[in-house]
This record gives sequence, C-alpha cells and structure tokens, in this order.
Amino acid sequence: MFKINRLRTEILTNKSKIIDQLYGFDYNFNQGLNIIAGENSRGKTTINSCIFYALGMEELLGGHNNKALDKALKDSFIIKTENTEAENEITYQIIWSKVYLEIENSDGDSYSLERVIKSANNEEKESNITIYKSTLKEISKTKEEDKDVFFVNGPGNNDNPNGFYQWLTDFIGITIPDVSNSSSKSNYSPLYLQLVFSSLFIEQTKGWSDFFATMPYFGVTKPKEKVIEFLLGLDEMSNSTKRDIYNRSKNEIIENWNKSIKAFSFLGKQNNATIDSLPENITTDKNKIEKISSSFHIAVDEKITYDEHINAISDNITILENKPFSTIASNKNDILLQYEADKSKYIELKEYITNFESRLSIEKTQQQNIDNQLTIIEKEIKEHNSLIKVFNNNLFRKNNEAKCPTCTQTVTQDILSSDDFKIPQYSLEENKSFLVSQKKIIKTSLDSLNKTIEEKNTLLQYFKNTLRNQETIVKSLSKDLIADDRTLSESEIVKKIQLQQEYKNLEIFKFQLEELKNSLVDLANKYHNVIKSIEGLEESDDNNILNSFETNYKDLLFKFGYDSNRNFQISINRKDPFKYFPVYKRGKDDPQPQSIRINSSASDFVRNIWAYTLALRDNGVNHPGLIMFDEPGQHKAKQSSLKALLQKCSETTEKQTIIFSSAEKELDEKEKFDLMELVKDLNEDSYNLINLGSEKVIKLLN
Repeated sequence: MFKINRLRTEILTNKSKIIDQLYGFDYNFNQGLNIIAGENSRGKTTINSCIFYALGMEELLGGHNNKALDKALKDSFIIKTENTEAENEITYQIIWSKVYLEIENSDGDSYSLERVIKSANNEEKESNITIYKSTLKEISKTKEEDKDVFFVNGPGNNDNPNGFYQWLTDFIGITIPDVSNSSSKSNYSPLYLQLVFSSLFIEQTKGWSDFFATMPYFGVTKPKEKVIEFLLGLDEMSNSTKRDIYNRSKNEIIENWNKSIKAFSFLGKQNNATIDSLPENITTDKNKIEKISSSFHIAVDEKITYDEHINAISDNITILENKPFSTIASNKNDILLQYEADKSKYIELKEYITNFESRLSIEKTQQQNIDNQLTIIEKEIKEHNSLIKVFNNNLFRKNNEAKCPTCTQTVTQDILSSDDFKIPQYSLEENKSFLVSQKKIIKTSLDSLNKTIEEKNTLLQYFKNTLRNQETIVKSLSKDLIADDRTLSESEIVKKIQLQQEYKNLEIFKFQLEELKNSLVDLANKYHNVIKSIEGLEESDDNNILNSFETNYKDLLFKFGYDSNRNFQISINRKDPFKYFPVYKRGKDDPQPQSIRINSSASDFVRNIWAYTLALRDNGVNHPGLIMFDEPGQHKAKQSSLKALLQKCSETTEKQTIIFSSAEKELDEKEKFDLMELVKDLNEDSYNLINLGSEKVIKLLN
C-alpha cells in the first residue's frame, strides 16, 4: 500500500522578479480521510489533476502528458487583487512549471516524485518522472545516487526496469500479473497499472457514469474482470488468463475450419462438382471427415460419384483410341445430332455466364460503395483525432472566440462560458471508439466481399474456359457437316483431346480434395487438444472471497441510503454478463440478471460506485490502499448519504481517502449541501480538511 504525504506545484512566471519568486500551491495530506473543499472554479480539479499527473495517470483524465492539465498550469493564470478603486485581474504567463508529490509506502519509505509540466526551453521532458529517495522537505539534500529518472507513456513502462510504473508497483508492494492481450504478439501483457488505478481514482467528468469508466484501452481481454480478480486476489486470475488464450486459439481453429469448408465448396464449383457430407460444424470425429466425397451431375436428374465419372471418361478415351478414324459420311447423322445437342449446351452456358457476370457486377458495385464508406469513416476518425487535439490543447479558451477552431462555425458564447451546460452525448473519445469499431465491421465486410468476388472471378474464368471448349466442339462439328464426306471427322479428334484434359483435371481435383480433408484432420486434432486444455483448468474456489466482498458492498450500499431496489434483489454476479459486478434480479432464481446501472436512479448509481470502490479496498489483498473521489455528491446525493460516506472513510484510518468537494451548493428546493454540517459529527482527529475558501489555489508561494 501507499499514501500521499504532500503535493506541491512550482511555477515561474513572467512577473517573477527573481527566480525564487514562485507561484503554485503546497498541501499536506494525512493518513485516513482528507477533504479538499472550495467553491467551484477555485482549483479543486487543478489539485486533483496534479496528483493524477505526478503519478503518471493522466490517461485516466483523457490525455497524454500535460495535455490532460488545465492551462493555468502550463500557459497562464489569473490572480485577482483588490484596491480602493476597483477589482483588478493580473494575468501571469508561465515560463516553466513542475509538480512534486511525496508518497510513502507501508514500510515507511518516503520518496518524492518530480514531473515537469512546462519546460523552459524544452530542456526537460514531460514524459520523465524523477524519483528522489527523500521527503520533499529534504529534496535539495538528496545525493545523486539517491536520484533516478524513469519514463511514462511509452512502450514497456509497466515491465521495463526504466519504466515508472514498474518502479511504482515495487514501491507499493504489489506484483502485477501477466494477462491475455489481443493486441500483443505474444498473447500476453502486464495488467497495466493504469487499468488498476481506474478503480481507485474516480474523476468528476466521466468517472461517475460507470464502474471504472476512465479505464483506457490497451488490448487486455476483459480488463475490468482482470482488475477485480487481481485486487481481490482471486484464484480465477490465473485460470481466466489461460482460458482467454485457449479460447482465442479455439476461435482461430474454428475460423480456419470454416475457411476450409468454404474452400471445399469453391473447389467443387471450379470443377463442376458437388461436395457431399461436409460437416456443418467443427468435429473431432475422423469418420465424418473421411465421409466427405464428391459427385457430378451428368444430367438434370442424374448424379454419379467421382469414381464413376472418371471411369466413364477413361472408357470413352479408350473407345476413341481403339476406334478407327471414321469418315464424315459414315457418321453424318450422329454428327448432326451431336451438333444440335452441343450447340444447345453452348447457348445455355453463354446465357448463364452473362447472368453470372451481371450479378458479379452488382457485387463489385457494392464493393466500391463499402470501400467509399471505409474512406469516409477513416476521414471522420482523422477529424476526431484533430478535434481531440484541439480540446486537449484548450484552443477554444486560448482563442477566446465563439468559433470552432476546425470549421470556423460560430458557436454561441453562452455554451462556451457556462460550466453548468450539459447535453447527454458521447465524448469525442467515445465517438472515436465507435467510429473505430464501425471501421472494423466495415473492413470485415469488405474483406469478406473481396474474397467472394475473388472466388467468383475464378469461377467465371472456369465457365469461360468451358465455354471456349464447347465452342471448339461446336465449330469442329459444324465443319464436319459442311466438309467432304470422304474426309476424316475432326470432331472426334477434338473430343478425344478434351476428354484427356478432363481426365487430368479430375486427377488434380482428387489430390486437392484429399489435401483439404487432411487439413480438416489437423484442425480437428488442434481443436481436440485445446478443448482438453480448457476442460483441464482447475475450478477456482473463490466463493468465500466473493461472498465476503458482496456482503461488505451491500452493507455499505444500504448504509449510504440506496433505495432503488431491495437487498435480496442485488448481488455480485459470478458469471457473464456483468461478471464480478452488481446486478439486479427480480428474485433469487431469476436467470437473467440486469445491470445495476439501468435499474437504479442516477443518485443511487453514484452510491453504488461509492460502495463498490470502498468494498474493493476493504477486501482487496492487492489494493494499493489509496482512493480519490472528485465531487462524490453527483446527481444531488442526499446530505445523509454523503454524511455516511464521510463517516465510513474517516473510520478507515489505516488507508488513505482523498475527497474533493464543494463547500456549499443547492441540492433541491428542500435541501442545501453544506460540508461543515456533514463533518461536524466526525472526530476532529479522524480527518484533514483543506478549505480553499473563495480564492484560487494558485498564488505566491512562501
């Protein structure tokens, strides 16, 4: 575990007369409950974001490096001064700024973290964190050998010896496990520390919308479940990771099986054959694979096997080889009948090819349309990336204009200036994620259509080759009909050559069919082994841990004034969907649990997050110990509920809770939020109140 002892920011401005004249803020924190209170827009969020930033957790705020921080920490800030004549605002331009955070672990070791917010002349990197083996008070006395620099926001920062998160996990005293990761070539990655901290730090803007709402995406399979398994020390942690890998292998095998089944169908169409006894689903029964065979239609209602077909062709070749060349006169009637039959086949096949090409042309048009959609989606993703950069860099406020900086369209000034203006909508990041998922779906559809068109192009070529062969026969027969009766029949020679080629093609077809059957056997063996591996995983015995966690969570939930549902209707789900999360059931035996979020009022869902977060810490054997709540009184939570929350947090003296809260605000017509009223019954020694008052937090440092 660890706790925060002190937070300090230092800012050198253009109005600093000497380099020691620094601005910023400096606060001490205690073990147990800490409350940072103040009026809106006075700097609570600034303090909060500096803690995120100093710990390398700014991704939970929606940005990288200093882009997640307010302009008052990196560009400029305003200090109001009063004189006898009027109220003045002085703007200070920032030359450089940095944040210091003193932290202490359960062994009593105190270290100080230093991270640059804005560098003077780009000398220092925002992506580096300097670690001093000392308190902030003694930082200037730190020896060079007791000072190290680590990197954040880079590849390997969770498992590289030079990565800050690796250092922080060692300092806290936890071991981050490897988990399954769909984005990793090795199938594994660390359970990134940022994912774990999304369960500890609940920020105001997005954090109260869902459990672990600020969790970034790093490709970890079922990341929320993995975090809970890790925090609670569940045995399922190891099994679920192995199960994810096995299931991914199983899905890949099934996908390859389905591709092979399609290949059978394609091979049949190429050779004008029907593939019989294809298994509908993947099977480990070799007999079913061996039963796969082929047949050929020689007439509308007549079908023969491969052996019958190739033997018939072989017999016809033998007959032609043994038959003496006949003159046209001796075979005139047969030639005429054959000509009529083959000409009819030629016309029928030509018409079929025309219709086939027409349908293929429609699919190619669809292909082009989907490709255009993909281009549009990619363009929108690019535009969203640009907009995200605009908002992360606060260009709206920098320009101080009622215009969009990307399209220059006028935006009403009241929307830009009103802090209370809220419209239910997706954030830019959520929109971008939606577009990325759309792109994946469209790309999958396009890939599938591309393969279909490729297969049909091959089939079209086969049909055209067949048509040319048929045309050759018809032409040779027509020549025979008009040739001298004494000449030898050309059509018999052409027919013999074509039969020999058809025989050769059938031999190749049989070889390819056997290869595909062998590939199914290989896939069946792999499937058999992966199923054995999944079934061989030991059953996890986590019920006692989960029962204790559920009991604590529900006790806290109803202590905080939850009343949307009754106690027996709420439980921690043990399986998908909503595994490890609270669910609502009409009754104990209800087979379809529902998310607690959609079955609770807005204020009651906030109470759920309070109870769930605190229960995870109470029961978590791997929990870092620290929790931060930014404005927990969301959705006008009752005074009594907030009072119960503060009471619970003040009782947890061996771990640290930091709460950022307004001092006063209207809840509704009947009730007013008053922080001093909430803390009046708390033991004075059980909490540390940092009252910001009406002034902004950034001021001249002593």
